[in-house]
Amino acid sequence: MTPLKLLLDTNVWLDYFLARTPGHRAAAELVALAEGSEKVALYTPALSVKDIAYLLERDMKSGAREAGLVVSETVAAAARETAWGCVRMVLESSLIVPTGHSEVLQAFTLKSVHDDLEDDLLLGSAYRADVDYVVTYDEQLARRSPVPCVSVAEALELARSTAPRRT
Repeated sequence: MTPLKLLLDTNVWLDYFLARTPGHRAAAELVALAEGSEKVALYTPALSVKDIAYLLERDMKSGAREAGLVVSETVAAAARETAWGCVRMVLESSLIVPTGHSEVLQAFTLKSVHDDLEDDLLLGSAYRADVDYVVTYDEQLARRSPVPCVSVAEALELARSTAPRRT
């Protein structure tokens, strides 16, 4: 049986790590459900990895400033190390889809449908991995994408119906 193949958008991973929306629990459950499952496979575009690291580190430093802390070398190093740890978890939880020449060309073919280079590169990765769905919070991407897109809650329901329950 072919597994359910889900490509997670950067915004899903950020929500997973930062718990910034009510959908965070669904994202955490989706990642946990896919872990070790032969029936659900998670994918992440290679370009998302750098964005995840950069945005997590930036948000942690910003949070420290908002809490009245000085972002010293020690605080900055801790934020950077935490971001690296999060990237390691992405690597352990999903298959990384390379972005190369063919994905960039694919992005150009999608420009007339969805004129957003970052999203079109993500879709190029989705085509490369031949995923069933892109999981995203981006409603504009979901409306315009030629690849079926689902919310995290919808992906979780699909995964639950595909994967056997753990006891």
